[in-house]
Amino acid sequence: MIRIKSIDAFRGLCMLYMIFMHIFEWWIIPSDIWVHTAGRMMIEFIGGSSFLFISGISTTLSIRLRKEKVKSDPNYSKRVFLKEYYYRTSFFLAVGLIYNAVTVLWLWGIWGLWSWYILLTIPVCLAIGYPLVKLPKVYRIILAFLIVFITYPLFIVLESLKDIDGGWWIIYHLLFNPPWEDPILPMFSFFCLGTVVGEVFYEIYSINDENLRRTLIKKKIVSNFLFYGTILILISIISSIYIFNDPISFLIRGSFTWIIYAIGWDLIIMGLLTYLHEFKLSPKWKNRFLFYFSFYSLTIYLGHSIVALIFWDVFNMYNFWIPTSLTVILFWLILKIMYKKTGSKFSLKTVISKAAVYLSKDKD
Repeated sequence: MIRIKSIDAFRGLCMLYMIFMHIFEWWIIPSDIWVHTAGRMMIEFIGGSSFLFISGISTTLSIRLRKEKVKSDPNYSKRVFLKEYYYRTSFFLAVGLIYNAVTVLWLWGIWGLWSWYILLTIPVCLAIGYPLVKLPKVYRIILAFLIVFITYPLFIVLESLKDIDGGWWIIYHLLFNPPWEDPILPMFSFFCLGTVVGEVFYEIYSINDENLRRTLIKKKIVSNFLFYGTILILISIISSIYIFNDPISFLIRGSFTWIIYAIGWDLIIMGLLTYLHEFKLSPKWKNRFLFYFSFYSLTIYLGHSIVALIFWDVFNMYNFWIPTSLTVILFWLILKIMYKKTGSKFSLKTVISKAAVYLSKDKD
């Protein structure tokens, strides 16, 4: 199956958003931080939720392709595949726990290890990913929206009980702490729907007939994603105004209407990027910018904080844009040179995958 460039582009877009918003937060003066807050509210749907959506797509494609390999390669068994999959998941979990130990252990003590920053949320989703993709697509859609519907009421209940009894505090911490990051509820719904989208990509991109494949891409990916994404966005906005009597609740991260809103935008962005990469962009431009941010995503996440202290609280809302844009371009140039000179050597997620493959091999 050919590589799907729009998935790389969307993942790269998520990383680009993260870098820009973090630099914005670090470098803006405190009196102008409201600009960052407002901007983040407007486009937060491109953040961690979208990255988990893309992770669901990639997980499904990876599992399907490896199952094909199990059937075609006598040296690659299902046992080897499962070992490889769960070694990789375990390595990502270790990275997440180490990250939490370094960043928040001092704040919350030993419980800080289990904090829902995205580096922990991803491996937990991956651990559930293999049994999840065994379910029919319709069951996964139902599960995802069931999580959407129960998450906010459950959060409100646990939020009110967590300081009353230690048992409730533990449940709250295991499911939601900290609520402003990427707790497994509701973020698993994005991953779950991503696995459904991954099935659609797999079914269509596995077709060898190019004309038929391109026709189905337009009909089942581009058109359907744009249509259903628009419907979800309208539902979220209308629900905010007429059901919840809060015209901006769809912009409040973690709220019921925001989850629907963000899922809608995920579908629209995925549809638009697929259209551009399949029908508009020439091969010369398909991998020119966002690809590098995607390829080195884990490396970027762990390393981009190095620029935080360079201009901490220095710029205002007017002079911020040029240094930040130049920094993002510098990041891109470094990643491009790194890719040309070293390939995957500094891609931590590739290193982890190679280690998982090595450890999963049956030893004679």
